[in-house]
Amino acid sequence: MASQWLLLILFVAAAVDAVFPVVPSEGMVVTAGMAAAAGHQNLLLVIVVAMVGSVIGESFCYFLGRGSGPALRRWMRRRDARQAIYEKVSHALHTRGGLVLMTVRYIPGARMVATLTAGATAYSFRKFIVFTIAGVTIAYTYVALLGYIGGDAFAHDSLKALAFSLGLAFLIGLVLETSRRIAGRRKAAKVMAG
Repeated sequence: MASQWLLLILFVAAAVDAVFPVVPSEGMVVTAGMAAAAGHQNLLLVIVVAMVGSVIGESFCYFLGRGSGPALRRWMRRRDARQAIYEKVSHALHTRGGLVLMTVRYIPGARMVATLTAGATAYSFRKFIVFTIAGVTIAYTYVALLGYIGGDAFAHDSLKALAFSLGLAFLIGLVLETSRRIAGRRKAAKVMAG
């Protein structure tokens, strides 16, 4: 945890995770946050390294989508389900792109689809990069702080620190998702009533 190689591994994992969502960079950031709480890493540096890696990976996906736009659209049209996803993501990007690009990283696998589609539909790269930077800043700060809080609370037991950090993340996610669903139901009830 004290090795500077951890930062390089974190950078690579965040970049690869943006392109191939099989590398769990968030778990590594939690662990690095725990190491920062123990004084082995610099918390700000952990966040910045993960952010830069993710922005580079997501930009790669964007330009991959831009370069293969017509081929990607043809491939999507081969199946109705893929076409429906492509059209839905494209519409969402062009109506509320900032919100989509900032929050898509919390949905497994959706980040790659959104970034490829943004490139394929010629979504403004300037907007893309601004919202991507904002999104990764929030996401990695949140994740690193979870690790830091857990590492600080259970400084002598890494397993408890990790369990606490992941449990806290789960609890926060559960509260936010429950609130979102309640708000959606209330909105739907108002629409049906009025």
